[in-house]
Amino acid sequence: MIPRILLLAGMAIEVALVSGCGRTEMETLVRVTGSGGSATSTGGAGGAASGPCGEATCLASLFQTCVPQGGCIAQGGNSPSASYGTACYANGVTVSTVGGWNGTSLFGSLTVSRNGALCYTIDTSSPPNASAVTYVVSGANGEEVATGTTADKSGTVPMACNGSQPTPVEVACLNPVGDNSGCESGTCS
Repeated sequence: MIPRILLLAGMAIEVALVSGCGRTEMETLVRVTGSGGSATSTGGAGGAASGPCGEATCLASLFQTCVPQGGCIAQGGNSPSASYGTACYANGVTVSTVGGWNGTSLFGSLTVSRNGALCYTIDTSSPPNASAVTYVVSGANGEEVATGTTADKSGTVPMACNGSQPTPVEVACLNPVGDNSGCESGTCS
């Protein structure tokens, strides 16, 4: 039988994922300062990236493809080993989450789509009794866009875009859809 503490830890991951099912201000993901870039652009000559995604611009550009906007409906539930939730937005974006325990690790998956077409997924895993969390971000065709592992669940994760050199990003970068607390309870159609 799964130890109660592991089940609770799995549910904690799900709470974190479900809270990531709402609105966000995508323009804050990457800010560039320096010549040639505006405060909300993702590029500019001589500019240095800042914000939660730092220099991992592959994440900001991917997440901007499907920003949840407008009114929303959210639903959720759980089973003995997992929790799940879905939030549907007026602009056609749907955010689905699942998290729990798979027998060997805690896991979480955030899937974002627009009008039925997949935009991206963010999968996480963490071994029991460990502080490491591994993130894998995939694009619309299932291609791996970025990966990273944090050893201490700190506020940053070293993420590598398409095999490039890892750059530290804030954990907030890996929660691009924000908070769904303003959604009405109901069933997505």
